[in-house]
Formats: sequence, structure tokens, C-alpha cells
Amino acid sequence: MKDYAFVEAWKTCYCRTSMILGLSLLCAPLSFSVYAEDGVSNTMVQVVTQTKTVQGTIIDENGEPLIGVSIIVKGTSTGTITDFDGHFSINLPVGKKELVISYIGYKEQTVTVTGSAPVNVKMVADTQALDEVVVIGYGTVKKRDLTGAVTSVKSGEITMSPVNNPMEALQGKVAGLDIMKSSGKAGADVDIQLRGTRSIYGSNTPLFIIDGIQGSYNQVNPADIESIEVLKDASSTAIYGSAGANGVVIITTKQGKTGKTTVNFDAYVGISGFAKYPHGMVGDEYVNLKKEAWRTKNNEEYPEFMSTIFNKPGVLEAYEAGKWIDWVDEVMGKNGVQQNYNLSVTGGTEKTKIFASLNYNNEEGLIKNDDRKRYSMRLNLDQSIFSWAKIGFNTNLTYTDSNSRNQGVFVNALTFLPLGDVYDAAGNINYEYCKDGEKVNPMADEAKDQYVNNTRSTYFAGNAYLELTPLKGLTFKSVLGTTLNNARNGVFFGKKSIANITSGYQAPLAEIYNSSSYAYRWENVLTYNFTLAKDHNLGVTGITSWSKNQNEANESHAQGQELASQSFHNLGAGTEKVVVRSSFSQTQSMSYALRFNYSYKGKYLFTFSNRWDGVSHLAVGHKWDSFPAAAIAWRISDEAFMEKTQDWLSNLKFRAGYGVTGNSGRKDAAYSSTTGSFTYTTGVGFGNNGAGHIQYGGTYGNPDVGWEKSYNTNIGIDLGLFNGRVNLTLDWYNTDTKDLLYARTMPITSGVSGWGSPLKAWQNLGETNNKGVEISLNTQNIVKKNFTWSSNITFTANKEKIVSLPDGDVKDEKLFEGEAISVFYDYKYSGIWSTAEAEEAARYNCKPGDIKLATDGSFNDKGIHTYSNKTDYFILGKKTPDWILGFQNNFTYRDFDLSFFVMARWGFMVNNDVITRYNPTTSWDNSPTGIDYWTPENQGAYLPRPGLHEQKSNYAGFTSLAYMDGSYIKVKNITLGYSLPKKWLAKIRMEKLRVYATAYDPFIFAKEELMRDLDPERNGASDFPLTKRFVFGVNVTF
Repeated sequence: MKDYAFVEAWKTCYCRTSMILGLSLLCAPLSFSVYAEDGVSNTMVQVVTQTKTVQGTIIDENGEPLIGVSIIVKGTSTGTITDFDGHFSINLPVGKKELVISYIGYKEQTVTVTGSAPVNVKMVADTQALDEVVVIGYGTVKKRDLTGAVTSVKSGEITMSPVNNPMEALQGKVAGLDIMKSSGKAGADVDIQLRGTRSIYGSNTPLFIIDGIQGSYNQVNPADIESIEVLKDASSTAIYGSAGANGVVIITTKQGKTGKTTVNFDAYVGISGFAKYPHGMVGDEYVNLKKEAWRTKNNEEYPEFMSTIFNKPGVLEAYEAGKWIDWVDEVMGKNGVQQNYNLSVTGGTEKTKIFASLNYNNEEGLIKNDDRKRYSMRLNLDQSIFSWAKIGFNTNLTYTDSNSRNQGVFVNALTFLPLGDVYDAAGNINYEYCKDGEKVNPMADEAKDQYVNNTRSTYFAGNAYLELTPLKGLTFKSVLGTTLNNARNGVFFGKKSIANITSGYQAPLAEIYNSSSYAYRWENVLTYNFTLAKDHNLGVTGITSWSKNQNEANESHAQGQELASQSFHNLGAGTEKVVVRSSFSQTQSMSYALRFNYSYKGKYLFTFSNRWDGVSHLAVGHKWDSFPAAAIAWRISDEAFMEKTQDWLSNLKFRAGYGVTGNSGRKDAAYSSTTGSFTYTTGVGFGNNGAGHIQYGGTYGNPDVGWEKSYNTNIGIDLGLFNGRVNLTLDWYNTDTKDLLYARTMPITSGVSGWGSPLKAWQNLGETNNKGVEISLNTQNIVKKNFTWSSNITFTANKEKIVSLPDGDVKDEKLFEGEAISVFYDYKYSGIWSTAEAEEAARYNCKPGDIKLATDGSFNDKGIHTYSNKTDYFILGKKTPDWILGFQNNFTYRDFDLSFFVMARWGFMVNNDVITRYNPTTSWDNSPTGIDYWTPENQGAYLPRPGLHEQKSNYAGFTSLAYMDGSYIKVKNITLGYSLPKKWLAKIRMEKLRVYATAYDPFIFAKEELMRDLDPERNGASDFPLTKRFVFGVNVTF
């Protein structure tokens, strides 16, 4: 009997699978009509469905009516919503008895209609603490059943404060994730690290999975995102093999939902500006600095006449006319403006669900010709063909048009001579703004047709899937996806462009760079979940994954194109230095993976996985490797001996995991050598013909190169108190990365030479270590009818170090055993020599007012110490923080909502580039305002005495001035919103209307006094400062 049942089940599975493989060729659901055929005429048969009217009321836990609750007749698209008194009325077709009732923040309920009695329902708040579904690699799992270190961020948290980049929304809100905004330019990206740095030369950026396929997060509209899951430990990421070595970020976009169609419109307009950035000196402050430099060089005598300082007629004339220029003010002459408009539609039936969106984002930077426009659209479709089969697709199309300015514009504004006329009498840019000043106007690139740096790109990401459930618990899903990215960057520097330094401002320069990348992926996932003997829940998942990546580029470059209005569109008109280059690369990978999950009574959990990866860019014998991982969890709170704690202890779970992840490393000539050719045009040749030459590139191939491997241990505790009102997650981790891909200099005896000789070869040598602690605390502090207050605290402490290097410390590359991977290695500032220390200063070839540096304490036979980068360089500090703290608070009072987020990044060093813009010489270059420099009357100053040396480079250890503590605390954002009462909106058939205002980075506190003129998040960089932003927006739902 059992055999017969099995055969019948197999026949059913086989038949259904065969049918769906045929039907999967159809890309859209079929529509059917019933016709009666009679000769050549067709008559449609109309069926009239009988209905009955059902009425009812929906209330909350306090007995208050709920407005806008969705009521759907199960199995149909028929639906309605409650009015402002919580009442509803709906037509129920004959044969239908169930209503599906749903509302944001409450558990969905299905009620059965009996007779003609009114349907009265009390909704129950959904805490979503343990039953929340979390997306993991190639599947989903309830939060209560997680065995690894995974953090989930839902759509409401992502869009709480409007951002252009979805990862900005996670800054400081996910323990272990370090996110820094890289620049204040329009459309600037962010820098991301998860649990520190592991690889010295390889990538340390996490893997990003968009709707199951590897993709680019900055091409995703934040409003389209349903959730972001961050997978941190190896037991979670090893299922992605070598790609998941640096952690995995899974972005899931919104899908259509059964029920009435919902339309959302979100818009905001913002102003950016008020950047923390120093200005250059003007007026007496500038003159006094130049006087002090002159005094130092001339036996303590100040100059008698200003013509001594301004010793050229044009500069002296500008000074006497008082033509001072604050170039920073001129360059940042406007506030940036941001606009964002998003329209989305979602809805569906039991069979067809759809989500579609359109987005327009326009960001204008602080300066002219710094802007970005982005247009994007998304269409996600799920179609059930049978109860056991469905197909669907997810597509995203983004077009971006951006203009960029020269990276040095702010440094020029800070340091150029602050005298002259910005504009001529006609109001045009005055190129030679100060006669005899020997500088080009810092705003020269704003003149018409003088500077263009335009990039246009088109990005498409799409995947289509087929999902079969031929048997209960058995699911097969096949996904075919692609990402296509085409970009064109066009550059033109006119004769007078300040960027055109290489041609001496004589010949226009133009170039075009075209690049295309294509990625194709096909993944198949077979999952079988089943239960044995009631209490044993098992799941087995098998995966195959194939991918192919192609990249190609071509570049054209020319000088001498005289017609500036043609910009970079006519390179054929160039007469000088015509260059054409192109490149192509291709890689493929194939992977197999297996995962096994086991749960006994939901108390004892076990997960094991292994992935076998093969890549084309490693040599034979090293192409394949495996990456196993395992984890266990014990839900202690469910034990019988914990029964007395159930009143206050809702969850207590212990987790432990261990796994191996890998990194196949560099794909450019790691195992194979590359060669290049060029022609000598001078010095070597035959007659008038240059001599051709071929030689190796910068690295020499090594066929023994293999995989970097990271061995990760993770131990965690999940704690829930008071029915989920307090939730704490604590994780400790340790990661040892071995067989580092290391670029080792080849010995001279190898006989190999080429560009960049001596050449280097990639080898698997060295080891690093990362360890740290992560804490996440979420609390529902107050939950009242008219007032709520919730908080979220994240804390990350990470310590990284280089354990071993093949040849010991590599000082030239600032790599040291026992130290962090990224450190500052330079002269160490110890102060400024005072007049009282003149005799001691002389032993170091210094004078009072010179920089005092730490040394190795050695002296020559004459008792003199000469500073040297061989003996007097020290490890000054690391670039990564000791700890990061995030503190989010959310309040609601009636229809008002208020949130603020504070972030701290502490215990790291930065290079304050602005400090070294100080010009202590008698040249006319400017210096930052407000600086504190040494004079005989001010011997406690931080900066050296002006005029001691002819050039900045002659000040021993001048670069040491820049290294300082970068610790800071920021109020990242404050948002105040107001939602119109639902009883008002119900009258106009609107579900939601919320207006809000958000302030970004309104308050910044730097630990180091010398960092307080900068936003410390930029790590002391002097180009493109970060800005404060003020945004006003509206959210509307129909």
C-alpha cells in the first residue's frame, strides 16, 4: 500500500513538473473567455454572480475604531476599507465565507462569515519580535530560528529619513557595519566595511545581493526596498562561498500584495550647505602672516613698506585698492538643492501580484557644474499558474546623468592669492584675476565651454524565476539574472581651465572613456522541509550557481581641438597627443552548495552548509575550493526549568558558529603574466622610425596563487524581556585570515624586468586577525494610546592586526606585524622649539620656532641628530576606530512623530590635510584663517614660525602637523512629522498624508580642537566638504 502511494505521488510530481516546464515559456498569465460557437459567429456567455452584503466594525485593543483597515474577500480581488468610525460594508459572493483583515502594525486575521450577523473584529498589535521573517542566503527563516549573526532592517527604518543612497540609512544602525560618506560631491558614494579589514590588497567590501542576484546597491531606489539583511558571521555567509568573505548585505525589494491597489507618492525638497570648511585669510590677518615671515628672514625687522611684500605692481595695486577675495565664499556661492519624487503602485489578486515604481532624483552640489540626475523605474511581478507553480520577474532600470568639478577646487580656493578681481567689467570670469599674481582664477572652470566632466550611464538589473512546489515541503526555484551597465565619461579642458595644467593652459584637451560591464547568473535552489515524529523539523537545500562577467572599455584622447563649443564631441579635430586605448576582461565561476537545518521542538537548532566554488582566473589545480560552516543554537527560555520566568523572559537563546570563507582575490594577472608594447620616439630607433619594445607589466604571474581564507568563530546571545519590549543581541567574533594574497617584490636574481621594476608577484603569504564585540539593544520604553517612545542602541568594538608578513615589516608600504592594516607612519610631532630650548634645538639642526620631532635618540660623533625617514618615522595611529555607537530614538504623540539619531565614532587617527595648507613662507599663497603659528611673542603655538625656511618642504617633519585624533559625535538627523487624522482622510478616500522636515548633521562635536573647522567624517580631507542638509517632504498613500 505504501509503495502504491509513493508511485502515485511521484506520478503527480512528474506530471506537474512536465506541465510547468512547458508553460514557463509564457511570460504573462493567460486570460480565458467562454464562448458558444455557432457557424461563424461567437457569443460571449455572461455569468452573473450572486452576492450578499456583509457589514461590520474594526476596533483596536483599546476599543477605538480603526480607519483604513483593509478587508478582502479571500481568494478574490474584492475589497474595501473601514471609514472613520471603523465601519465597513462589502459584497460577499455566494460560496465565499472568509474575509482577510489587515492593517499596518497589527496581525493579519482571517474571519469566517456566518449568517447575517455583523462582523466585529478586534485587531491585535503585531510585535513581530520572534515571528518576524528574516531573509538569509537562498531562503528565509523566522527570527526565532536564526543560528547566525544577522541584522534585519525593515523598510520603515530605511525611509524614516530620506536618503539618496540606501546604505546611508544604515549608518550607525547596524552593529559591526562601518559606513562613512566619502565626499560632499553630488551623488557621492559611501565607504563600507563590515567587521573591520581582513585583506591587505584585496577588496574588503561586503557582497551585495539584490533580489537574489549580485548587484549594485547604489542603483536601487531606497523607497523600493522592503528589507535589508546584513549577514556577518561565516555560518551565515559561507553559503555564498568566496564572494561572502567580507560579509553579505541582502536587499529585498517590495513585491505586490493581495488586496486593493495601493498608490504611494513621496516627495521631498532639500537645501544643502553650511559646510564646515575653513576660509582663507584676508585683510590684516593675511598681511600680518606675511610680515612675520619677512621679519623672521630679516633679523627681526618688519618691512617698512608694503611694496616689499607685494613686490610686483599688479599685486601691490590690488592690495592698495583693498581688493580682497574670500575665494571659499566665492566658490561656495550657492546652496545645493535636492529634489526627489517617487511614485509606486502595488496590488494584486491571489494569482497575480505586481509592484511598480518611478523615481526622479536631482542633486545639485555646492558649486557650479557639480550635479547628478537619476531616473529609475522598477517592475516586480509574481504570477501563480497553478497552486503548485508560479513565475515572476524583478527588473530595475536606472539612467544617471552627472557633472563633476575638478577635485582641487576647494584647495585652490583655500590657498590661492586672495587679491584681485573675480570678474571683469563685463561680469565675466577674470582669468588673470590679479595682474602679476601668477595664478589662474580658481573659478575659471565655471566659464562657458572651459570645463566639462560629464558621465552618463545606463544600468539594468533583472531576473526571472520559475518556482515549483510539486510536493508538500518541496520547492524548486530557478533564477536567471543579468546586470548590464554602460557608461560614457566625456572630459574637456579649455585653454583657460584650471584643470588644464599639463598643457600649460595652451592647448585644449578632450577625452572620452566608454565602459561596459555585463554579468549573467543562473541559480537553482532545491529545498525540502519536512517533519519527523512531530518534534523534529528538518530542511535540506541544494544550490547550483553559474556566473559570467565581462568588462570592456575604450578611451580616446587628444589635444589641440580649438573649437571649445564642440567640447569632447569632436576628438578628430585634435592635433596633438592623440591616444586610443581599449581593454577587455572576462571571468566565470561555477558553484555548488548544500545546507542542512535541524530543529528539535524549536529549542535545539543546528545548521551545516558547504559551498564548492570554482573560478576561471586561478591556475589549474587552484581553481576549486570548498567553504564549510556550522552553527548551533539553544533556546534556553523554552526549557521546562525556565517556566517560572515566562512572565518577564520572552526569549533567551545562545548561538555559536564556525565557518570558512574565501577570497579568490585579484583578477588582473595574479597567476598569469601580462605584457605591453610601446615605441620609443626619441633616442632609440632606425632612421626616422621608432623602435618597438615589449616587456612585462607591473606584476609577474604566479601559477601557484590560491585562495585567501578566513576562519570565523561567532558566539552570540539573544535576549527578550517583557513580551518583546526589550530585545538585546550580543555577539563576539574572531576571524583569522590566512594565505593572504600578497604582492611580494621579486629578487633581482629572478632576471625579470618590466614597467615598475623590480616586479612583484602575487603569493599566498601572511595572516591577519579581527576580533570584536557587537551589541544591539531595542526597547519599547513607553507604549500608550496617544504616546509611544522606542529606542535602538548599537555598539561595535573591533580590533584588527597583521599577525605575520613573509618578510617582516614592510615600512615602505606601512605594513607592520602586530599593528592594524591601515596605519599612519611618519614623523611624530612633539611641539615647537621655544627660545629657551635654542641650544638643545641646535643639536637637531633646528632653531626656535621649528617643529620638534620625536627621534630614535641617536647622534653623530659631533653630537648632532639629522632627521631621517629611515630612523625617525613612528607608527602614529590607526585609521579604524576603537568603537562606534549609534543611538536612535522615536517618539509619537497623537498624529505627530519625532525621531533623532546620534552617532559616535571614537578612537582613530586622521590626516588633517587643511593644517598642512598653512603657508609659512614669504610666497603669496594663502593659509587657512584662524591658525595659531609661532612667534617670539606666541611660543605656545601649534604651527612653526613663518619665514624660517624658503619652502614648506624645508621644515623638517612638516607633514607631522596633520596627524591627530579624529574622534567625533554627530547628531546625524532629526525628523519631525505630522500625519493628518485618518477620519479626515477617509472622506477623500486617502489612507495617509504625512508632512515632515529633517535636518541632517545639524550638530557636530569633534574631540580635537584643530578638527572643529571640518566635518570629521571626511577624515581631514580638504576637498569637497560634507554639508548640512535641511529637507521638507510629504508621504501620500491612496
